[in-house]
This record gives sequence, structure tokens and C-alpha cells, in this order.
Amino acid sequence: MDVRYLILCLTTRCNLACAYCYHGEVPSGMDMSAEVLSKALRLAESGSESLHVQLTGGEPTLLPEVIIRTVETIRKFTRPVTIGIQTNATHFTPELVAFLKRHQVQVGVSLDGPPAIQDKLRGRAADTLKGIGLLEASETPFRVTTVLSRENVGQLDRLVLTLAGFQTARGIGLDLLVKKGRASTGMAPAEPVALQRGISAMLKTLSAVNGRRRIHLTLRELELLNRSQPLKKLPRVFCRAARGQSLAVTPDGRLFPCGQCLGDEAFAAGDVWHPEPERLTGLANYRLSNSECGNCPVNGRCPGDCPSRIYYNHGQDRNLSCVLYRTLWEKGKRQGLRIQGFEGPST
Repeated sequence: MDVRYLILCLTTRCNLACAYCYHGEVPSGMDMSAEVLSKALRLAESGSESLHVQLTGGEPTLLPEVIIRTVETIRKFTRPVTIGIQTNATHFTPELVAFLKRHQVQVGVSLDGPPAIQDKLRGRAADTLKGIGLLEASETPFRVTTVLSRENVGQLDRLVLTLAGFQTARGIGLDLLVKKGRASTGMAPAEPVALQRGISAMLKTLSAVNGRRRIHLTLRELELLNRSQPLKKLPRVFCRAARGQSLAVTPDGRLFPCGQCLGDEAFAAGDVWHPEPERLTGLANYRLSNSECGNCPVNGRCPGDCPSRIYYNHGQDRNLSCVLYRTLWEKGKRQGLRIQGFEGPST
């Protein structure tokens, strides 16, 4: 099994109730046992190429002892490995933050906007900011992941301002809404015009904020365009899951290609006792494409779209990815956030 990206859903328990949580098919109130964790790590331990292990939930920091045990085990791997954790930051303690920093765990915080938006979409904004404060006090770098929806697309510039005073904040990643779980009925994707305006305002504010920072805040999607090399024939593969190299493990040991399709039997790939690696390629055929790709200014460099998002959204709003990357390309240059090696239109 060629695992390059391992996602461990340590628990389905969570102390928040995000409006768009996509874990609708995963039983609630379940923690990963030591046996499941051990077998999951064994599936990814062998191999000579780099491996990334992502700790998720639910809210993984509800199980600090499991985090500690997991990280200490992974650090004994002989293959090159990085570790990350995605958290709402409401349950941080100084001791846990110090442990994460000491073991070089990449910290991702789920933050959807300024406090009023965070309270509306996730809840307990004050506690999340308090957790970010602990990261700041310990000089622990972190990045923010933001789920883009109709509710917050007009607040992206204020999200940047919310992070501006945290010197250990390193960047923001934007995840377009996946219509699964709670989001399948109660949430709406951003509208294209609103997304274009929101990204434009975000880039303008990001440029102004970075002019006053020693270490700049980055935008993940702009970095993806920046790092991409031109492709002449084959479409770009968005992620490890689209290559069959990603493995997501539920607390009861079931296996799936990625975290967003956890619990969906259409993508089930056995369990840690009886894995079915041939079923990990179920997302490979879901790629961003439309009739305008050939004439798109970012054709050949576009990172594409999340395959599970294409699947669960039934391709209905796939043009949002196009709007996102086109706007980044066109507006990013004008705000001094130039994409290296890729000339944009004259301004």
C-alpha cells in the first residue's frame, strides 16, 4: 500500500457544532482505540518516500494523551515524515501547545472570519482566539483554514485583519464548501460574483497587512499557483487522494480515500485489519474541467478542484474554483502578490 498522506480521525466527538460539518455518515461519540491506531500507523510506516500524517476529528485536542502517544510513535518512523493537526483551538493548554511545538507538529486552526462570523458558523470564537493566543505566546507557527460559503465570502478581508496582529500566523487556506453532512441542506456555496469581490478585497488587505509584517501572511491557493509548473497534456492531479495515495482512518478502523468521504460506503476501502487498497482510487476520475479551460489564462497551472467536492456537489458549482484561481491570478499581480514565472495581463 503506497500511503503518502495518512489522515487519522482520532475522535468523532467535538465541542462545537459547525454549520457545514461533513461528517454526517460517521457515528458520533467515538474515540480511536490503541489497537486501531497501532494498526493504522503500521499501514503507513513502511516506505522510503515522504509521508504526511494529519490528526483530525471531531476535535482531536479532546484527546491530548492520544495526540502525544501518536506523535511520539510517528517520530520513530524511519521514512521521512511530517505531522499536522487540524483543530478549532478551543481546547488548547500551554502544555499541549508546548508539546506540538517541540515535536514540530504543523498546526492548522479552523477559522472562518472575524469573531461574529466564527460564532455564527462554528461557535466559541472567543475560545478559538484564546487558543491562538496560546500559540502566539509560545511562538508556535500556525495556519488558518477557512471554509468558503455564502455566509463569509464577504468577510475575507476582515479575516486577514483578525490575523494581522498574530506574528506567528503564517497563512490562510481556502476550502470551498462541500455539500455533505450538515452542509447538504443548511448551507449555500458562495456566488461567483461575491467570491470574486471577496477574494479581491482579501488580496488588497493582505498586501497592506504584509507591508507591516516581518513574516508575511501567505495565501495557500496563491502559493499553489506560484509553485505549479506548466502542463501541456495531462490535467493536474489535485491531491494524494486522486492518486490513490491517501488513507483516512475512522476511530473504528474503517478506511477511506480522504477525510471528506469518511463514512461514505461508496468509497469504503476495508479496514485496518483487512485493507482494500485497490478501492482507494475511487476519487481519481473526479477532476475539474469545463469548456472554457482551453482559453483560461491559468490553463496548465490551475491546481484544479477537490475531487470529493466535485463528487458531493455534483459538479453544480465547479466554476467557483475557476473564479477563485482566475481572480487570484488577475488581482494578485495588481496587489504586488505576483505569481513567479507566470506573466499576468498588463495593468
